[in-house]
Amino acid sequence: MKKLTTLALLLTANIQAFAGEIKITANLTGFSDTAVVYLLSGQTPLAYKTLSQGKVELTAEVSETPDTYAIYVVENNQPYYTMLFVANETIEINANKNDFPYAVKVTGSKHHDIKAKLDELQMPIHKKAEALKQEITALQQTAEWQNPEVQEKYVGTNGLANQLTKELKQIEADFILNNFDNTYTWTLLPYNTTAFDKTFYKAVYNKMTDEQKQTPIGKQYLLASQSQRLTKGDAFIDINVLDKDLKAQKLSNYFNKDKEYVLVDLSSVSCPDSNKAFYITKTFADKTTKKLQVVSVLQSNDAETYKHFGKLSTDNWAMLYAENYVNSNTYIQYQENATPTFLLFDKTGKLVDRWVGALIHQQKLEQYLGK
Repeated sequence: MKKLTTLALLLTANIQAFAGEIKITANLTGFSDTAVVYLLSGQTPLAYKTLSQGKVELTAEVSETPDTYAIYVVENNQPYYTMLFVANETIEINANKNDFPYAVKVTGSKHHDIKAKLDELQMPIHKKAEALKQEITALQQTAEWQNPEVQEKYVGTNGLANQLTKELKQIEADFILNNFDNTYTWTLLPYNTTAFDKTFYKAVYNKMTDEQKQTPIGKQYLLASQSQRLTKGDAFIDINVLDKDLKAQKLSNYFNKDKEYVLVDLSSVSCPDSNKAFYITKTFADKTTKKLQVVSVLQSNDAETYKHFGKLSTDNWAMLYAENYVNSNTYIQYQENATPTFLLFDKTGKLVDRWVGALIHQQKLEQYLGK
């Protein structure tokens, strides 16, 4: 009887997962009839059609529970996208090519309006960011861009680009606190456990009901409210990792090499800046073998993606794979959400210095290891 009950529950869950159908009519101007319009759930296409005279109709099975989907348009290998927060509804999308991704109009959904509200609040910052991007692109074609001070001004840790990112995140933080009981707001919470400070995490946690505090996201926000970014003199936090042979290791294993410094590199396989920094890291790892132990903790979608990088490991440069790291408690405890981030520890495991990005990476290493 128990087996039959379990099977019945599984079948019911599957039926409920696709309890309805979404119908989308999209009126898109500025595109040619070669453009293909996709409805995506994560990376999975649910439906797609070629645009015809600026119009396309898509239908797909979706849950009754609202969720995040993407409208993804590909024209001449150029992608355009916008995000939807919808359920099994009949909706209409109206947009020009230039409206993607943030100014696309969605009507007919009782769920999407709250997301549109956040988009509207952030729109002025998005426009500034687009203008800044164009300014940087133009500068990169000139000799002036080779000046490190110019690069620092635009894309450095405290540069104009990062300032705009902080402004966007602050709007999102205020939005979360002001619209806390909305379903869409809760989809934002998992992406903000390392984006702010204790004040925000505590405010979010205090808004939760007792039941919500016992959920995984509730426990993550409690941990975040008790965590902070390491400062000089703080000890490293251990991380569970896999080595180049995908065997279990710990970050602490690499602090027993009697080197003067241990450089912990928090990088992402898919991050362009991380890949740029690898070449600089390798140069110093190769020429300062008696002084420096490098540990690159790589985030990637899966172990297969990582294998190419793992093969680059040497005796004093360990390329390690942190499986599902961004969903771990350790990730929250470190409060580091940019890649690459470099944490330089002394041989006792105490933090000496911290920096972010490839731009000043060589300069920082030269400061401690010489040219």
